[in-house]
Amino acid sequence: MELGIQVHNNCQYVSCDVAIIGGGISGLSLSVDLKKRGYNVVVIEKGNYPRHKVCGEYISMESYNYLKMLCPALNNLHLPLIKNFKLSSTGKKEFSTELGLGGIGISRYLLEDLLFKEAQKLGVIFSLNNKANEINYHEGDEIYSIKTGNEVISAQLVCNSSGRKSNLETAGKIKNLKGTNYVGVKYHVKLNSQQDQIEIHNFPGGYCGISSIEDGKSCLCYIVNSKKLKQAGNSIEQMEKTFLFENKNLKRIFTTAEFIFREPVTISGINFEIKKPVDQHSFFLGDSAGSIAPITGNGMSQGFRSAFVLAENIDRYLSKAITKNLLNTSYDQFWNKEFATRIKLSRHLQKLSEYPFLTRMTIGLFNSFPSLANRVIGQTHGKPF
Repeated sequence: MELGIQVHNNCQYVSCDVAIIGGGISGLSLSVDLKKRGYNVVVIEKGNYPRHKVCGEYISMESYNYLKMLCPALNNLHLPLIKNFKLSSTGKKEFSTELGLGGIGISRYLLEDLLFKEAQKLGVIFSLNNKANEINYHEGDEIYSIKTGNEVISAQLVCNSSGRKSNLETAGKIKNLKGTNYVGVKYHVKLNSQQDQIEIHNFPGGYCGISSIEDGKSCLCYIVNSKKLKQAGNSIEQMEKTFLFENKNLKRIFTTAEFIFREPVTISGINFEIKKPVDQHSFFLGDSAGSIAPITGNGMSQGFRSAFVLAENIDRYLSKAITKNLLNTSYDQFWNKEFATRIKLSRHLQKLSEYPFLTRMTIGLFNSFPSLANRVIGQTHGKPF
């Protein structure tokens, strides 16, 4: 479908091949990939760029080659390589090991900005500070129409990467979400630490991850059961002193690091559930399809791999190599095979991490049987693509 833009009665009408709702990591990656394949793409994003988001800011090497293909500007950056892993809890024992594939560290702020600029350069159309309010599928024409505040966007396909919580979630999806709610908190800090190591420090109710990013900074990001915040009178500072400081490593880091953010970046209502990769005639990717617990350190790579496979299948469909039914089936089967087990495992690890005595037991097992730790870490990562 040729890109078309018309204005009528103060409403803009846009036609394109693919409309993407949500311009986070997954949506930006998909837009760049599809544009490189020659398709007209519109991204509807409720915010703007650049921006900070709660994120562990570690990217597994499994997706690094794909990321460099999407965004050649990354080749000019000197990003920290992360090859080692350290785990601690409220006791004295710790566990350290080498990571198999390892990864790189880069802030979400910088990565999204680079991908956004690459997409703009290629000609992706952005509808920023705008929300998709309604999606309609016109079966006779096999065309979707998306209504925003001041636009109607027509597309052959719609992809949803609007994140964990979306105003377009169906009632059934929202009803089926269950389990513990978590709060995520992120700082950027400067501290004396091992640049090639990612650290996970457990405390009552959650865990904190620390790893290097660009410009000599580190990402300090923790996730905690929302009940702990309530117990601390909804004060993040008090919660940190009450619960995080029970881990001697976290107490040392919080009292000696230089905090770059005046206030932390936060998110609430986090829930780790598998949704549906194909639903209501739309394709979901990234956190929209299912959120992987950050303790596995691989959420962004999940988004990249989803974009890679979905773009490839969309290309086959739009070039008439496969039918719509085969497109739906192919992506659905891929997503469930690749990510369903990872998300379930991450959910178990997430729950385990809330209890320091369980984490201490895990550390003891890992120290006694290092191969067990390597198997667990291996199950949270995929193969390079």
